[in-house]
Amino acid sequence: MRSPSPALWGLERRGGELWLDGVSLPALAREHGTPLYAASANRLRARAAGLLGALRAYPRRSRVAFSYKTNLVAGVLQVLHAAGLGAEVVNGYELWLARRLGVAPEDIVMNGPAKTEAEIAAAVEAGVGLLVMDGLPEIERVAAEAERQGRRVRVGLRLCPDVVPRGMNSSSLTGSRRNQFGLDLQGGELGAALARLARAPRLELTALQAHVGSGIHDLAAFRRTASRLLDALAEARARGFSPSCLDLGGGLGTPASREFTTLELLTYLGTGRLPRRLTPGPQDLLARYGQVLAEAAVSGALQRDLPLPELVLEPGRALVSDAQVLLLGVGAVRERPGVGRFALTDGGAMSTSLMFLSELHAVLLANREAAPDGRTSVFGRVPSPMDLVYRNLPLPRLAPGDLLAVMDAGAYFTSTASNFGGPRPPVLLLDGGQTRVVRRRERFEDLARVEEALEGLEPP
Repeated sequence: MRSPSPALWGLERRGGELWLDGVSLPALAREHGTPLYAASANRLRARAAGLLGALRAYPRRSRVAFSYKTNLVAGVLQVLHAAGLGAEVVNGYELWLARRLGVAPEDIVMNGPAKTEAEIAAAVEAGVGLLVMDGLPEIERVAAEAERQGRRVRVGLRLCPDVVPRGMNSSSLTGSRRNQFGLDLQGGELGAALARLARAPRLELTALQAHVGSGIHDLAAFRRTASRLLDALAEARARGFSPSCLDLGGGLGTPASREFTTLELLTYLGTGRLPRRLTPGPQDLLARYGQVLAEAAVSGALQRDLPLPELVLEPGRALVSDAQVLLLGVGAVRERPGVGRFALTDGGAMSTSLMFLSELHAVLLANREAAPDGRTSVFGRVPSPMDLVYRNLPLPRLAPGDLLAVMDAGAYFTSTASNFGGPRPPVLLLDGGQTRVVRRRERFEDLARVEEALEGLEPP
């Protein structure tokens, strides 16, 4: 697997060191320690502006609600909200945080396949712009809460369109009938849901929603999803409802990272053999995505003689992935004749992020420039062979003290971190040559704050 040029992420080399937004990454590591994340505010703004610009030609209103679960760092979220994005949340904490960050209730989409009673109550009380219901029983629960609070609630129905994008592994699919999400269109659950909504006068069916996967490069999958949602919208209108929105979820991939396919994943986990290449995708992927969705909605509505719907999008990865870099320090290097080379760093799949186990990311030497020289298996600090960065990664010969930059670390890396390896890393926001700590490194006291000591068990 050969890594693309650092320029693909807006990085440059100065004296061999990698710089991002006018800041030396090795200097950040020396000052703040590793592991750490560096996020580019300029890149976040550019990605948000790119998607909003791609949708500007759509004849009706379109809204973009950033998927909070993708990167739940408040400072990152603030940059995106200031750029004009709303919030898509999937649990009570995310809803609380969105309100704490000043997101207007009408700009919040509440999703989630197993909402608690408290979460439903909080969403109804907040007056979120769209409360998406994931199954038949949830309709009664939301209706009961709306009656209890005496409120009218704008709701959506999550549908299972049975769309499977090409080139993905099963852990990333969310729109297949083999997965647990949404109302089964083939099984007739949409009709059952509409019948239940007819008996719930406080629920206003505003949108039909679907989400078909994560890391998608197959844009035709979004066309198929839009077509099936429009069929469902036509059915809803025939039954006396008037939903005005298509919520096409998120899931778009990024140009310079990708999911393993199922075969690649099995081969890699079984043999340690990485795919041979990480081929960069088109740099205008966001623009193509916006164009595909707009065209699918316009042509599909005309074909079905439907009013043109509003569009709601819930992107995550495509907006933040390539705006954030993970820096890992190399602590030890070992070479075993006939076996290979090993490098031990301060972060891996069991500590820093689970994403290493299912996605391909470029890894660059950040503190000096050197040509690749063979393959090195890179691990984290947890005493487990599953604390992988990558096995058999083409790299220069490493030495203790080297610094590795894992690219496209803005999507799900901070969200899937654990304390298995100790305190979680800080996140630094780079903006116009300035550096701000938007999430400090956890301390031992942070980890112990929720522990309750038992009395009477003091050591002798």
